[in-house]
Amino acid sequence: MIINGGLPMKIAFSSSITDYMEKVEALLLRKEASNNLMLGLLDHFKTTITKDVHFGYLEDNGEIIFAFMQTPPNNWILADVDGIDEQVITSVANFLYKKALKVPGVLGPISYVEAFVNEWKKLKKTNASIHMNQLIYQLDEVKIKPEAEGELVKGLKKDHSLIKGWLIQFGKEAREAISEIKASQMATKYIENSTIYLWKVNGKPVSMVNQSRKTKHGATINAVFTPNEFKRNGYATSAVAALSQKLLDEGYQFCSLYTDRDNTTSNNIYQKIGYHVVGSSVVYEFS
Repeated sequence: MIINGGLPMKIAFSSSITDYMEKVEALLLRKEASNNLMLGLLDHFKTTITKDVHFGYLEDNGEIIFAFMQTPPNNWILADVDGIDEQVITSVANFLYKKALKVPGVLGPISYVEAFVNEWKKLKKTNASIHMNQLIYQLDEVKIKPEAEGELVKGLKKDHSLIKGWLIQFGKEAREAISEIKASQMATKYIENSTIYLWKVNGKPVSMVNQSRKTKHGATINAVFTPNEFKRNGYATSAVAALSQKLLDEGYQFCSLYTDRDNTTSNNIYQKIGYHVVGSSVVYEFS
């Protein structure tokens, strides 16, 4: 394929994380918050042995113009890059098809994912359905002080059972089932990494929030959960505001998080704290 009337476009996989970072990091950092998933995974793989991870890129006239990757058996991730036409995305689908690689699903910016899905359906004669439709938010400054009574406290080993149970409930609310074993592993990891926080009122945990991936200049927040009996007291708002401020105070330039596009309550809460929409992330799964 020829783009821009120049040399044929090159589409390939990098053989190492080091090579891939050299190729795509600058491109992904142009929209750092929107690409927090890819950048966060790449940051993780710098210190973790990678096995069967696919680091894909497109090069046009010596310039890297697009990036895509997969950590099997998970969905393929498409980068959020400005100025890419549909032909680039369909070429990625054809590349994966010719390589006979498994594509359980795909996620990324809506327009790119839909172009990929349309092409993949033609190639594989398969069906696709939306699994998640999310907005990506970025915060540069916390606009409110935690309003609810209470304090943000780091989750400890003694909180493992509580955090595990809340993660299972969080998964149900997010329509992303988390098994008991998985929830237990996640709770252990979050506690050991000192990333999970509880909002406590009079010493009683009423809400939780976790600091997830980190990128060059930012940190992502996830697993925001309040049990039903404590909802509508502003606890989650205060927990997210407090953790966001803590991360900024520690030197991060921004925080990012994902929300369900259709959940007006959570979207309004995050906007009130100071988060603004910077991108979209839709997840399609193939049958």
